[in-house]
Amino acid sequence: MQKKKSFIRKIMLYLLVLTGLLIVALGGFLISSYGILNKEIKDSSNTFLEIYSNELSNNIAELDQILTSVTMQREDLEKLKRNNENERLLSSIALQQYMQSLISDNGVTDIIVVYDSNYDICLDAIKTGFHFQNKNSIRDYTKLAFENKTTQNFKWDFIYLDNERYLCKMFLTDSRVIAVYIRTSKLLDYLDMQNNGNRSIALVSNTGMIGKLWGYEKKDINEGGYISKINLNNYYTDKKMIVDGQLTIYCYTGKTSVFQQVHSSMIVVAITVYIAVLFMLFILRYTQKDIAVPMKLMVNDMTSIREGEYQKRIQGEFNTKEFQLLQETTNQMVDEIIGLKIQTYEKRIELQDMELKSIRLQLKPHFFLNALTTISSLNSQNKNEQVKMYIDSLSKNVRYMFRAGFHTVSIKEEVRHVKNYFEMQELKYPECIFYLIDLPQELEEWKIPQMLIHTFVENEYKHAISMGKILTILIKVCRQDYKGENTLLIEIEDDGKGYSKEVLDYMNGHTINISEKGNRIGLWSIKRLMELMYERNDLVMLENINPHGCLNKIYVPENPKHELEEETIQIKI
Repeated sequence: MQKKKSFIRKIMLYLLVLTGLLIVALGGFLISSYGILNKEIKDSSNTFLEIYSNELSNNIAELDQILTSVTMQREDLEKLKRNNENERLLSSIALQQYMQSLISDNGVTDIIVVYDSNYDICLDAIKTGFHFQNKNSIRDYTKLAFENKTTQNFKWDFIYLDNERYLCKMFLTDSRVIAVYIRTSKLLDYLDMQNNGNRSIALVSNTGMIGKLWGYEKKDINEGGYISKINLNNYYTDKKMIVDGQLTIYCYTGKTSVFQQVHSSMIVVAITVYIAVLFMLFILRYTQKDIAVPMKLMVNDMTSIREGEYQKRIQGEFNTKEFQLLQETTNQMVDEIIGLKIQTYEKRIELQDMELKSIRLQLKPHFFLNALTTISSLNSQNKNEQVKMYIDSLSKNVRYMFRAGFHTVSIKEEVRHVKNYFEMQELKYPECIFYLIDLPQELEEWKIPQMLIHTFVENEYKHAISMGKILTILIKVCRQDYKGENTLLIEIEDDGKGYSKEVLDYMNGHTINISEKGNRIGLWSIKRLMELMYERNDLVMLENINPHGCLNKIYVPENPKHELEEETIQIKI
């Protein structure tokens, strides 16, 4: 029969799968939303970066154009080197006016400085509103940079003077320097950073120094700091080159910004799925507590009842009226079934007892008929002394048979009775039987069915003995493990003609031949007796042995399942 699966396990499995699917859906939604938000942040960062880079590129291009325009004033620049002071003065005035016009027209540059070392001439043009002290600091820095040759020629770089940071570029020759400066605080100050999110846009030199920062200043992102000290694990990073090998603009967006970009619809969906997952977990818990556990308890108790624990009932307090009703109904049905089973069992015992009594009534008349036949035979031969001795032995056997209930006696007592039977039969068949009994002393108290060995010995006299020939009967007793059970093995062997095939078949449990059964009533009765007493049909086995003879094997368990007790009947002969 195919084993059925537990529906509780199926329900729990389906609920687990459904919960798993909801968790996967929630996880997939969160991952997808996270990816979408990341993409939005990156796209937005790219947009900001594009705006700033384009504006910076335009400003840098204007500054480069101003620097180039000044350097193209070769005639006036050359006159600064001449010995004629008037020419130097006029060229200085012309250059200064030209540079001032460039600043006025450009609006980007804060200051232009020209320094010529031949006559220590330093010219400048400044934006309106530029502080005088700052102008002098820049003039001094320009002159010092030329003298020390510390500034990269025609390279953009950042300097810090008088609490102000500048972006500058210098054109150096052997005797002259031309420089343009712009305050980084005024660089792209017209762009709105209100809606840039949690971003920091940094303009960085080729040394990695942050010269200008738009947006949020953080612990590791600040003006004057270096990008090498920024923990990139905390930011989404993008960059774009402004001037190849000189200036680069970076956009750093905090990864926590992803939570600031969450849409309300995403929050609603996420909360809904999350609540669904919690509800499924609640259903799992409820199913486990109020369905699976009570059902498991009921199944365990019902299994115990099925396996023979008839006093067992379904126990426990159940929270649902359905399980409570099932508990009460099942216990009531079990009580009724056990009651009916007890009645049936009692009837079965009664029938078995009746059958045992029937078998007893069959065995005893069978024995007495044989005894009467023997007495009659001896009497017809005028062997009066042998008749007297035979009747004396017979009286001992009769007392043994009627002394106790027809069930178990010690094997020692059964063997003593069998020896008496041999002595009794010796009067009828003188010198026709040689017997040997091997009974270990430690097995003498083992209980066996009364008349068990006697019946087989009696069968030998009826079917195997012949006058003028000696029949050898060997009875051996030992302890034997039989099919996992400790038993007493009794082997009764003779060298007679053996059993017919029909007798072997029905005694070994194959077929039953009614005619043979009628001729072998003693053997059939013993076989049936063993089945009733021990509830097994494999305890008596018969076989023929070569060249002739038979071997009877009887396995006797330690305790019978059923035993019929009777009162002692006193017989006087």
